[in-house]
Amino acid sequence: MIYILFGIMALLVITLGYAAFNLLRKVERYEATIEKYYTNTTTILRTSRELDSMQMFEKDDEVGSLFQQLITTIGDLRSVVYEDVYVNKQSPPEEYESE
Repeated sequence: MIYILFGIMALLVITLGYAAFNLLRKVERYEATIEKYYTNTTTILRTSRELDSMQMFEKDDEVGSLFQQLITTIGDLRSVVYEDVYVNKQSPPEEYESE
């Protein structure tokens, strides 16, 4: 009887360990994707601002909405990427600050 119980427990531990390992891999993959997306959108905003150094397009109604959407997206992603930083009431690194 005890061997059956140990066998069931061992099978349960192995199954739960495998499930936890797979979930951890998925979370790490999602985190990497979010960080990559955040970096890419930040780069797009910086490049757009460099190209629009006289702010002719950023202040325009139609094209300016693209700048606002990029800023909003980066702000939303910043709270996800730097969640632990915000919990500790610290500011994110300056290199990621929107200008």
